[in-house]
Amino acid sequence: MELFKRFLRFVRPYRWQIAQVMVLLLVVSGIGLWRPKIFQFILDDALGAKALGKAGVEAEPSVAKLWIGVGLMLLNTALMAGIGYWRSWKITVVGQRIIFDIRRHLHKHLQRLSMSYFESHQTGRILSRVMYDVDAIGSLASGTLVMLLSDIVTIIFLIFYMFYLNWQMTLIAVLIIPLYIINFTMLRKSIQRAYRRVREKVSEISGNLHEKLAATKVVKSFTRERSESRIFIHQIRENLGLSLQSARLSMWLGRSAAILTGIGTAAIYLVGGYFVITGQEDFTVGKLVQFNSYLGMLYGPVERLIQSNDVITRALVALERIFEVFDTRPEVEDKPDALNLDHIDGRVEFKNVNFGYIPDELVLQNINLMVEPGEMVAFVGPSGSGKTTLANLIARFYDPTTGDIFLDGNNLKDIRLRSLRHSIGMVLQETHLFTGTIRDNVRYGNRQATNEEIVRAAMAANAHDFIMELPEDYDTELGERGLKLSGGQRQRVAIARAILRDPRLLILDEATSALDSTSEALIQAALDRLMEGRTSFVIAHRLSTIMKANKIVVLENGIIVDIGSHDELLERGGLYAKLYNMQFRKQEMEEEEEEAAKATPRATVATPGRDRSGGGMRS
Repeated sequence: MELFKRFLRFVRPYRWQIAQVMVLLLVVSGIGLWRPKIFQFILDDALGAKALGKAGVEAEPSVAKLWIGVGLMLLNTALMAGIGYWRSWKITVVGQRIIFDIRRHLHKHLQRLSMSYFESHQTGRILSRVMYDVDAIGSLASGTLVMLLSDIVTIIFLIFYMFYLNWQMTLIAVLIIPLYIINFTMLRKSIQRAYRRVREKVSEISGNLHEKLAATKVVKSFTRERSESRIFIHQIRENLGLSLQSARLSMWLGRSAAILTGIGTAAIYLVGGYFVITGQEDFTVGKLVQFNSYLGMLYGPVERLIQSNDVITRALVALERIFEVFDTRPEVEDKPDALNLDHIDGRVEFKNVNFGYIPDELVLQNINLMVEPGEMVAFVGPSGSGKTTLANLIARFYDPTTGDIFLDGNNLKDIRLRSLRHSIGMVLQETHLFTGTIRDNVRYGNRQATNEEIVRAAMAANAHDFIMELPEDYDTELGERGLKLSGGQRQRVAIARAILRDPRLLILDEATSALDSTSEALIQAALDRLMEGRTSFVIAHRLSTIMKANKIVVLENGIIVDIGSHDELLERGGLYAKLYNMQFRKQEMEEEEEEAAKATPRATVATPGRDRSGGGMRS
């Protein structure tokens, strides 16, 4: 019931349109109530059937009355069709607007949720709730509620009117209704459980399918196509079984209601036929047909009330899943009095910061760090040391478990998220470009940017030349995730996007990893221009990048074990010197060989087996 009340909040803005629909429904129902009376007139008066079983009653068939009856029937049909069309259109518009509002609010709420929600829920499962579950309540929003109210009013009116016509036959008809309710009560919970299992299975299939389609290259490279097909077939076979079980219960509910309708109708014909034959209650053939028509109009809404249980059950299960998302609160959100920063210098300070994705399992411990405006800081350490987590805290994707982070003396928790993140530019190792043109993807960094500003940003990112070689230059469609471009090209478009944003803080998460030396050189030059005058945090794995840093922060097991320049850290020894001797020294030699090769045009220097990823230390 609580779910239904919450759903009504989305219905409330359209209460006046729904009231109009209710009026139209009642008008259509009222017009429909005249049809049985017209049938009676045609049979008893036009065809003379009222004399059947009535001694001394004469009734001559009349062609004129037949024309009148047929004309009234056609008029009745035309009025019902015209008003019915207008009613259906109005309720369709209202229903689609409600679906639109639910989907809009759901998407808006998802945008507010923290990164932890998206890291713990499959993208396909989230998509299933936004699209499929909202669609599942479409029937409820598109008329089922209004039809239920109209049917209830119709049932009440018909019972009183039928008692007026013949109380004995109406009593027989009404005695069938409790059997409908008993049947409905017995099956309702089973149908609800079955449909909930169907929705959960559909959500699971959507999540797995989205995940595997996004990793098609991995699937093919490991020749797992047949295996993935078997897994998918197994999942949809399970869904088939659950769907058939749900359908079987729904069909049994509908068929058993039809059986009860048939029993009630047979009983009415038996008693009514007896009245006609014996001449009791002044009953005629026309009145029997009229009463039976009213019986159909009584049982029809009763059946719809029972069968709409299927629609309502599906909708309630979908609403339950939708409101689970609405009830999820962001772990990171603005305070009511959060600040908007008009100007940012770029001073960042960590004070006694501890953080764990699970509170009792810290991945960062006692982090204390001061970064002055315009400084470049390199985070260095073995895989899993906490480098990326540290960068995520700067962007406030997460809040520290304990301790505080300050920007220009303001606690990040006191700054409005939009204001903070508007001042941050990020270039990540896994570049994500969106379906659309290159121009659209670059402009994603600043929606108000002009074409000239987009071109200047692309030039600064060393992307303009390759863009101009594409079939439609900046208007070239990239396709999903920008897969039509090489890794280096995608990275340069991402850098252009960050340049266009013009951030005061910059986070580079291994932005040149897994690239060939030519692409790396172009990207490194673009990054150097991007970092000028900005406070920059670099998760680095290339020696050339690390040596440019004002500070190198060395992390191990979530703890800062050393801070200093390249020369200072080498002089001290410790973890950085160890990493340098293991990895960076090899890189330095390779870079020297490359420089030597460039200086000797006739010689070709090859480095067999070189790791294109640069032997990176990844977090």
